[in-house]
Amino acid sequence: MGVMQALKGFNRLKQIVNLLFKEELGFVIYKLGLKPHLEIKNQLKPGEFKKPITSLPQRLRRVMENSGGGMIKLGQLLSLRSDLLPKEYCEEFEKLQDEVKPFPYSKVKQIVELELNKPLNKVFKEFSQTPIAAASVGQVHKAKLLTGEIVAVKVQRPAIQKLFDTDIEIIHYLAKLADKHIKEIKPLNLPRIADVFEEYTKKELDYMHEAKALELIYQRNKKDPRVTTPRVYWEHTTSKVLVMNFLKGKRVNQVKLTKAERKQVATNFANNLMSQ
Repeated sequence: MGVMQALKGFNRLKQIVNLLFKEELGFVIYKLGLKPHLEIKNQLKPGEFKKPITSLPQRLRRVMENSGGGMIKLGQLLSLRSDLLPKEYCEEFEKLQDEVKPFPYSKVKQIVELELNKPLNKVFKEFSQTPIAAASVGQVHKAKLLTGEIVAVKVQRPAIQKLFDTDIEIIHYLAKLADKHIKEIKPLNLPRIADVFEEYTKKELDYMHEAKALELIYQRNKKDPRVTTPRVYWEHTTSKVLVMNFLKGKRVNQVKLTKAERKQVATNFANNLMSQ
């Protein structure tokens, strides 16, 4: 690790530790030996390091939410892994699936033009400046190609790779410390969770992995009238920009179905899964 990267890692760790303190997790900071990373004003509050920990899932969720970057992605991943965490943690971390603050359109335009090696108007007839969705790794804009197709353009956040690299190192570091010094959470096997997160994240930071998976599912489902799958526009897709045809839809928890409809959806899903 270079000097600048090490300095960024130190500053990032300091930011996270002070967010832990803000959420009254001083006892965790004390047990992990992270007190030197606190701001001076926080180090001078000895009582904060002896408070019993309550509502730990909620406090950890807020730390991840306010840290941003890889910490939000960690929470999102863990919300789906009931095999790794107790139910109350998964349910709390589900709240991190909601949209996060988008980055400016000027950056979006710069990234797309750099990745596609063309001015935006040489690829798109229309390009919405406001994203329709924003997440920890990237955000999605609705657009129209010069050939007339309506598409969804997924654009990776600027410098997110470096931030995630730093966060992955910090997550490994904190997981090992916690596993060693806090016996109450040893059964969670935090080092294993850190390994799973790193493997998952490195794939997600390269949109070509997602594009290849989409293409495979599209080819297997294109003859099935019950299933609609996005199609990748390979000529406009890179590791940081993913262009696919735009599909309207809703979250599963936003759809109200009758008992018969739920049964039909479940049957269609199971049949399609088996056919793949």
